[in-house]
Amino acid sequence: MLKDSVKQIVIRSIGLVLATFFGGTAIGAVAGDWLMGSIIGVGSAFAVVLTTIGVAVAWKGTLELSDIQNAYRAAVAKSDSDAVKDSLEVIEDGDFDWDDVEGEDRDPELED
Repeated sequence: MLKDSVKQIVIRSIGLVLATFFGGTAIGAVAGDWLMGSIIGVGSAFAVVLTTIGVAVAWKGTLELSDIQNAYRAAVAKSDSDAVKDSLEVIEDGDFDWDDVEGEDRDPELED
């Protein structure tokens, strides 16, 4: 059982990296840093996996193959919807500029 679980996690992790890395690259390239976009895309996908697995273990007290499968499926579905949404926002504007960044990026405590 443990061997199958580890095998599924490794194989699905490789697939998840492949599925989310290039989407992050595309969004990051428009924003100016393709590498950080890729890292953020992969990291956010794995956050979904870990959260879903954590909830399953907390809820049932066990980790089954179906829990692992569902966690990776949820991560891929979320990353796909986020990538499409982000791409559409960039396409609507025609180009990335600092007006696309929501909110004010300043800290009054650090100002003189």
